[in-house]
Amino acid sequence: MKKLYKQFNDLNLDINMEPMEVSRLEKERIKRNVMKVKKKKHFIRNFIVAATFFIAFSMTLGYTFPTFAANLPFIGSIFELFIDDERYVFNNYDHYSTNVEMSQESNGVEVTVTDAVYDGENITIAYTIKSEKDLGERPVLYSENREVSAEEFGNRYQYGGFSKNYLVQKISNNEYAVLYIFELIRGSKPEEVHITFQGNQIVDLNNGNNSVAGDWAFEFILEKLESETQRVEKDRMKTEGEGIKIEAFKITKTPISTAFYLSEEVLIANENDAWRGVLIDYIVSDNLGNNYNVIHYRGTSHNTDFEGRGNFPRIVANNFDEQATSVMITPVVGVYKIKDSSGALEPIKEPYTLKPIVVPIK
Repeated sequence: MKKLYKQFNDLNLDINMEPMEVSRLEKERIKRNVMKVKKKKHFIRNFIVAATFFIAFSMTLGYTFPTFAANLPFIGSIFELFIDDERYVFNNYDHYSTNVEMSQESNGVEVTVTDAVYDGENITIAYTIKSEKDLGERPVLYSENREVSAEEFGNRYQYGGFSKNYLVQKISNNEYAVLYIFELIRGSKPEEVHITFQGNQIVDLNNGNNSVAGDWAFEFILEKLESETQRVEKDRMKTEGEGIKIEAFKITKTPISTAFYLSEEVLIANENDAWRGVLIDYIVSDNLGNNYNVIHYRGTSHNTDFEGRGNFPRIVANNFDEQATSVMITPVVGVYKIKDSSGALEPIKEPYTLKPIVVPIK
């Protein structure tokens, strides 16, 4: 311990420095790093003292030594920032994500990829964006082609079979945290993927005109987590009502989430040649009364131009309470018509629910 204090004493510091505000992300980095170190029992006593001093010390020096602060491990802190987001569906990320820790700067914007995870259903990449200027409310790394590619995919995802989701949070004036979710709907899902994650713009999702051109590219390898897939017998898990039939035909469980593959058949009445459309959302709950976050891939739409056409959405949900014995998937149906010449839609009636699909999980 004396050696540790001696190292601090030997630092050439400005004793007249003013304390400065540290971002929430920086505090989380330090906190999680300290907690991980505590697991090493033979260093517990020394590190409790050092960590207490180090947290207070870092709150003052975090911006005085930005290079030092930037090199502290994230240890999953980006994921923690999104726990309260209704589309956050990942469990146990800290046990299963791969540490990447790569940074690139282009045109005054630094992008740092911290962690990534691949479970066969999604590739999820956590990263930060830093700039000297305000990039808007929801800036993300964007490519005119695809942000994610892998030699193992070949051309499977070149034109379709995938979807993208972004979770974005502004964590300081010019720093942002992003979870990029590349959904693998159909196509190749190899055991290992050599990922290229790249973009040629930083674009604000809330304002497409607010963008910064640049060149960022990261390469890393991800291994697929173990998963278990259950094929569901036809008509075993279904619900019907008002010309709508929905059933689950496949369920895939991974260590971080559960994916339900559904089929939707909708017959929409065409009244007086008026256009009608149907949008179906889903509520996922269990027999204990818990509700779960979901990411919903809709597939194609239902409308009178495609009467009777099938649709194959997918919903990804949190893993479930260990005490729950069944999960309910409740469809919420909205019926719409074209409001005016602008193409705007308005509901014909209040959204309504169908009887839930009951999925035993024990």
